[in-house]
Amino acid sequence: MLASDLQTLRSRLQLRRRVILEASRRAVAEIDQLRGAERDPEVEEGSQSEQQQFDLSRLGEMEQGEIGQIDAALQRIEAGQYGICRDCGEVIDAGRLEALPFALDCPDCAARREEAQATARRLAGRARIMNPE
Repeated sequence: MLASDLQTLRSRLQLRRRVILEASRRAVAEIDQLRGAERDPEVEEGSQSEQQQFDLSRLGEMEQGEIGQIDAALQRIEAGQYGICRDCGEVIDAGRLEALPFALDCPDCAARREEAQATARRLAGRARIMNPE
């Protein structure tokens, strides 16, 4: 991958990281504001407020996961390992990295990994059905 392409991807990753952190700060402020608001005696409205708080806190968890992926991608760039499939060691297509800049796998290895995970979930589901506790 060209140095200019890596610099462009690095900049995109860093920008996305800043956007996520700012959105997260706003979400935390909104949660704090909801917690500080007076509770309405109406049960329905109270449960809506609780649901909003839950949704906002969950959004924060997803954002944290993406931040972790971005940080790992930035570390791979610095280490000279960015764009190399973790399974087969082949170069990941630039189009895939453009669409998913923190991709760890080439499309073939990603498909094999996803199929293995789906198979494991199916087997675990069957085991729970056959051995209910």
